[in-house]
Amino acid sequence: MDNSASKSIRLAEIPLERDVSGVIGAMPFLWIEVADAPGVGSDRAYLERNSIALLSNCGKEPIDRPSEGWLGLHSLQATIRNSGLWNTNHVGDEYAPTFLDVLERYAREMKGVRA
Repeated sequence: MDNSASKSIRLAEIPLERDVSGVIGAMPFLWIEVADAPGVGSDRAYLERNSIALLSNCGKEPIDRPSEGWLGLHSLQATIRNSGLWNTNHVGDEYAPTFLDVLERYAREMKGVRA
């Protein structure tokens, strides 16, 4: 694909990108600060890995299925279609229930409540 074709595709996607940003922007979020150094053994990696594993539908009966119109159902990657997430890492993992305690601790700290 030449550069002009790539540019025209990007320009054509702008309205869709705005719509997606509007939907995501309207969702409630809680940002948590995990101030350790990134790495496999960090709390940050632990929370990411376990959050994805908890939310993934891959290999289990879904608790919260994606909508019938979710674009991920048309993905070429089975892990995306089966997990209900745009992520492919950790979607087949089991989550450690104790990770919820770690997540709660960080969430409380962000709200100014110390455990």
